[in-house]
Amino acid sequence: MIRVLAVLALAATQVVGHGYVPQIQIGSNWYAGWDVTKDPYTSPAPLRPVRRTPNDSGFISDVTSSRITCSIGNEYLPAGGTLSVAAGATVYVHWNTWPDGHYGISQDVYSGGKWGNQRLVANNFTAAVTIPSKLAAGNYLLRHENLALHGATSLNGAQFYPVCIHLTVTGGGSVSPSGLAFPGAYKQNDPGILFNPYQGDAANQAYVAPGGAVYKF
Repeated sequence: MIRVLAVLALAATQVVGHGYVPQIQIGSNWYAGWDVTKDPYTSPAPLRPVRRTPNDSGFISDVTSSRITCSIGNEYLPAGGTLSVAAGATVYVHWNTWPDGHYGISQDVYSGGKWGNQRLVANNFTAAVTIPSKLAAGNYLLRHENLALHGATSLNGAQFYPVCIHLTVTGGGSVSPSGLAFPGAYKQNDPGILFNPYQGDAANQAYVAPGGAVYKF
């Protein structure tokens, strides 16, 4: 069984030059993700632990679509195995880019006048995801997502950019969260999806990310 671990990053400005995840780092080891500039044009297509993303790095707007899970990744299975990671270790998700000025959240909500995606950009387009030390060993799908809010003032205006990474967690404890169901975790009118990011600092400080509360280990 594969369980879904969801990590959300939010962006709030106009989207151009959408990013993708060509590399993953665990410890001192680097692994190929899905490179839209090369992998779709290789025959046969390479097997990667990161599921396939669109050639144009395009978005998903319908939260009821099966593509909300892993974009087009569900349509190109099996993926190329999994990456082994010890519970308590950190997985570094390296995006190739993200449009300059995309303020949003990246694993943390708006704070200090900045969205998390500004921190993602400042950190060389890299998101650090720590695997909880109490998480039970097993197979997981790490879902790392950017959500662009620049058009989110209207229904179906939010833009989702999910990337899915297959992980096998070793060691760890006995905590086994049920995970999230996609589609199903989001509703189109959730306050974190139908949202006006241009109301100012106070409104942005009050922003609540979609998907429910973060699991407490």
